[in-house]
Amino acid sequence: MVQNDGDGRSPLRLILLFLVVIVVPLALGLYLAPRIVPTPKIGVIRLNYEISNATAFEFREQLLYARNDPAIQAVVIVINSPGGTASDSEDLYMDVLAARQELPVVATVDFLAASGAYYIASATDAIYAKPGSAIGSIGVISSLPDTPFLEEDVLTTGPYKSFGGTQDGYVRRAETLKFAFLQAVANGRADRLNADLDLLSRAEIFGGVRALELGLIDGIISTSEAYDKAAELAGLRDYELVELYPLTFGEDGPVAFNAYQVPAIDQEKLWATPVDLPPGLYYRYMELPANQ
Repeated sequence: MVQNDGDGRSPLRLILLFLVVIVVPLALGLYLAPRIVPTPKIGVIRLNYEISNATAFEFREQLLYARNDPAIQAVVIVINSPGGTASDSEDLYMDVLAARQELPVVATVDFLAASGAYYIASATDAIYAKPGSAIGSIGVISSLPDTPFLEEDVLTTGPYKSFGGTQDGYVRRAETLKFAFLQAVANGRADRLNADLDLLSRAEIFGGVRALELGLIDGIISTSEAYDKAAELAGLRDYELVELYPLTFGEDGPVAFNAYQVPAIDQEKLWATPVDLPPGLYYRYMELPANQ
């Protein structure tokens, strides 16, 4: 028999009170916490192939989704791209800069981050790659306009209305974009950059090890380690990975990270010289024939 201590509080009653007041709420909180407060997530954006108006739209929408979802605490951009149009590359560069004001953004290079793709990567908090990754090609490709000529049956209000400008004007425009690209890299890499801008302006492609020596990247690590680096920047110990493409564009709701089938990457297509590009300015890697 439990003996009363004279003031109505027995040891059994104290134990029951402890269970009701402390243990039960604690257990209930541990059970409900994951259901009420979602597990912090790291969103993955895959930048594959050329940067064009269509792929830039997909990238931008995924980045916007991450910025608007409070559960997503960081973003990792997995890059396999030779670059693309100058205007779209610059637009995504500024989008990444804006996103960094709200959450960490990390880039990791699989095969190739050339030209406009590296332009975008330079806006991130950190860039990682593999030893065999190809990185760089900091420069511009442009098509020159035709030499102006007169057509008797065509009326224009200016001598360059049909041509967009002089050929030397296009060269100056390309040079302006090149220096803007170089300055973006210098700003993004800051004191981590060990390369002279004159060297980078040669538009060479560097392997991962050489890119690390030049300060174009922050380390040689795997993609999974890059996720961990993003988690560190976000102050996360436990996190869940989410593919942002199906979350942003899928019709059937969230798809588990390990269940999402990432589209296969055709390396031959990735490295192939593009054909039938519309006239314009491109931050793109192109391997020209040896006689050019």
